[in-house]
Amino acid sequence: MLKKLPNIFLAILLTAAPASQYRADLLLRLGNRQINNGQLTAALVSLKESLKLYQELGDRTGQANTLLSLGEIHFTLGKYQTAINFYQQSLNFMQNTGDQPGTVQVLEHLSNAYIYTGDEKLAQELREKATALRKEIGNPPREASFLGNVGVGHEKLKEYESAIAFHTQQLAIAQDTKNRQLEIYSLQNLAAVNRELKQYQPAINFYQQVLAIATQSSDIALTNITLKQIAKTYETQGNFEQAIALYQQQLETSKIPSQKAELIKQLGRVYTSAKQYDQALALYQQQLDNAKTNKDIYTQGVAFNNLAFVLLKSGKINEAQTNLQASIKTWETLRSNLSNTIDYSTEQTNTYNLLEQVLVSQNQPEAALEVAEQSSIMKILNLMGMRLATESAGSGLKAAPKEIIVPTITQIQTIAKQQKATIVRYSLIEDSEIYIWVMQPTGKITFRKVDITSQKKIIPFNSVVELIHQTPIALGVKTPQTPTANYKNILLQLNQILIKPIADLLPSNPTEQVIFIPQNELLFVPFPALVDIYDKYLIEKHTITTIPSIQLLKLTREKRNNTGGSKVVVVGNPTMPKIEKQSLPQLINAEQEALEIADFFKTNALVGNKATKADVLPLLPKAKTIHLATYAVIDDTKRQGIPGAIALASIADNNGLLTASEILNLYTQPKGARLKARLVFLSAGETGSGSIGNGMLGLSLALINAGVPSVIISQWAAPDTPTNVFTTEFYRQLKQNPHKAQALRQAMLTTKKQHPHPKDWAGFTLIGEAR
Repeated sequence: MLKKLPNIFLAILLTAAPASQYRADLLLRLGNRQINNGQLTAALVSLKESLKLYQELGDRTGQANTLLSLGEIHFTLGKYQTAINFYQQSLNFMQNTGDQPGTVQVLEHLSNAYIYTGDEKLAQELREKATALRKEIGNPPREASFLGNVGVGHEKLKEYESAIAFHTQQLAIAQDTKNRQLEIYSLQNLAAVNRELKQYQPAINFYQQVLAIATQSSDIALTNITLKQIAKTYETQGNFEQAIALYQQQLETSKIPSQKAELIKQLGRVYTSAKQYDQALALYQQQLDNAKTNKDIYTQGVAFNNLAFVLLKSGKINEAQTNLQASIKTWETLRSNLSNTIDYSTEQTNTYNLLEQVLVSQNQPEAALEVAEQSSIMKILNLMGMRLATESAGSGLKAAPKEIIVPTITQIQTIAKQQKATIVRYSLIEDSEIYIWVMQPTGKITFRKVDITSQKKIIPFNSVVELIHQTPIALGVKTPQTPTANYKNILLQLNQILIKPIADLLPSNPTEQVIFIPQNELLFVPFPALVDIYDKYLIEKHTITTIPSIQLLKLTREKRNNTGGSKVVVVGNPTMPKIEKQSLPQLINAEQEALEIADFFKTNALVGNKATKADVLPLLPKAKTIHLATYAVIDDTKRQGIPGAIALASIADNNGLLTASEILNLYTQPKGARLKARLVFLSAGETGSGSIGNGMLGLSLALINAGVPSVIISQWAAPDTPTNVFTTEFYRQLKQNPHKAQALRQAMLTTKKQHPHPKDWAGFTLIGEAR
């Protein structure tokens, strides 16, 4: 029997918008939950909005807690210096408001972060301060705060029963002390853990308790989010009738367009899961009709995607294809509109992803490969603010190099033959399937489809994305603790999903090159560290490079043919610039690395205040090799349109950031001022709070477009990682053999003998030309 919510809930939903305080608190809780679920990009969005609201309200406690969570995200990503900046701001607020438990928590986080920057003395001092202050803590609210943190820690380790025990203790204290915010937080945590354990009815019961609190306080925002959580729980349980009722109820009262669009999407997805295809199609058709009436081009594209999704699931493949072709035209319209400010890239990628599925279902895997490549090219163009040379100049976008086109299958095969390498292209499909195309040096293309849900589980996991997020943590890269005991199991699981299905198509000669083309989250897979059942790492079996798209290989080959220069430019630990009014901490180990490399090449390293843009830029056009042991900043720091920057020395009015846009503009300079280097090596970690991956992608693409055929970047950096040993060994190998990919492989194998753990050698990837 379908349960209806009391009328009072409907009354709440019809009331005026919630106070900013409620929304700020809600966004903070949502962001923390997203962190626990590994949804780091979504968490950044939630927390940034929360922080803005707290700042407008002057809520110092809210700002302190939000800054702490932002620090946790960047610490998890290995951006320790950025994490320290957020932690320090949080600490100032905690101390000013007299929040002793919060101060202890931040001091411990700061201590952990400083361990990973190599400042063990300061880390110890902070730990001692935290320990001393902890002794003063004894009242129930403070105890509850610690219990909650411990519970969340157990959740991250998937120790769910222990997590429930700690959250239950926290809930009891919150109820005894009548702390409503803490009670809500405890109930939400208990609901989430029970849902993870597939104990759906207890999860719903906890959410209903949150809903009751929201009713009493007339908190419309908390009500909306809790209703969505209940609906999602019913949907996961397979109780589609209840989920549909709740989504319909919210949709009837929703007034905010973006929220309404998301509810329409979710309701249609539940209809589809329940095989109520006609209802889903009617819902999405109404969305399309309304968008056409309102001349809303973006929402038309979204509606076409939604319709295609249902048609694909219901077996109406040709109709799905027709809608996707219409969707592509909407994105082309937006792209050509000079006044458009809507970011449609996510939905455009969704269009191509759905079209890949349509073509595969029609047994056209090579046509699907063309679409996958088109998706990659459009993502690159959007990121770089460019257009194809064949597109109209009326869009106001810069023309991309003529080598960047949307290739046909014949052109793709030609590129594979020219590379004389095996090319592997991945597409992640709804986190349930992976499409893999393998292109042999002969031009032959083989397609394999991997059903992730049917894979034997070596370790428990819900998705490939979750596995990828867990990998650096398990390796001990993103936390100050030692690597987990099961880190090889994660690497083996990824190997079983990504490599084993195509192992028979890869070369048997380890010196032959394999070019991986991963997309989205797969960009963060440390391919060299993947291990097979015989405990053999992938780098032991293959010479590995990566590239964002197949067609980009044509551009890097053209750039390789036009390299020159005779100098080696080495930069290390410049006097750090400020990011968001906070100076980046110094990189003492990077300075040592730069000095050792400069000594190897018999040149001088630019360090400290000698590494300004004014010092460095004039040297770059004369360089054959550029080694930068400094931060790669992933944000669009100057709002120039392309994320990514290289931190150089900040002196007086010089801001010290060489942005991706500035690098890209070097190509427009007279020939004598352009980049001709064969290689740029970015050896330090990244910092910033931008879209994960886009900053490093933006930097590498800018360097390639500016004239550099090969870029080596680091996926992670830790203070105890022997980067100086690795980089010096790489250049020693490169001196003996100019094949950069083979030199990188040998450097990994040599470093591995002395430092066997993969965190010490597997974090580097070569993008572009191997030679």
